[in-house]
Amino acid sequence: MEGTIVNLPEFIKIKKKYETYLFLDEAHSVGALGPTGRGVVEYWGCNPHDIDIMMGTLTKSFAGAGGYMGGTKATINHIRGCSAGPCYGAAMSPPIIAQVLRSMKVMLGEDGTDLGARKAIQLLRNSRYFRRRLKQMGFLIYGHEDSPVVPLMTFYITKVVLVSIKNEFSRRTLQYDVGLVAVGYPATPLTKARVRFCLSADHTKEQLDYVSKAYVTIFLFLYSNNKEE
Repeated sequence: MEGTIVNLPEFIKIKKKYETYLFLDEAHSVGALGPTGRGVVEYWGCNPHDIDIMMGTLTKSFAGAGGYMGGTKATINHIRGCSAGPCYGAAMSPPIIAQVLRSMKVMLGEDGTDLGARKAIQLLRNSRYFRRRLKQMGFLIYGHEDSPVVPLMTFYITKVVLVSIKNEFSRRTLQYDVGLVAVGYPATPLTKARVRFCLSADHTKEQLDYVSKAYVTIFLFLYSNNKEE
């Protein structure tokens, strides 16, 4: 939601100092961060064995369904035997498994091409460029420069503006052929409504420029109208 990247090396230090367990949620980072898309651990150059449980989703970078949890054999056997998911859930379908495995091969370069590496670099460039572009236009952006999740703050001003941001704002963006996720209370604090962009390696510079210019127009229209009311 915030587009932040955890300072994993510092958390690992704390874990070792106090002999705690470390649970890492890679939902928005696996397939998007690191030279081969391995996520936050690869991004920081940490040792995966320092993470007790690694969790992630297969619905974003892998365009599949479901998710995963990784850890020691003893930990995973405990989860399989005691959690509700494995006991009452359904097994993943073979086509989804095949798609995820194929995506992983592309990311790791095991498909015989450098497509995965090129996409990782392009996604990083897009993330940095789009963030800087929006900041230059005067928008307040949350999160880390390298994160492909870009929250643009809309705040609240008045109840009228908040309603516009969650409803009218989303509808207006469709007029520009742009889809976005508008988020407000209770998913965020009452005074911190936002719209969230999720970037792709396939977005072009021209597309990112078009979106940033469209948002300037939309913001000026909504806020000037609400100010008059």
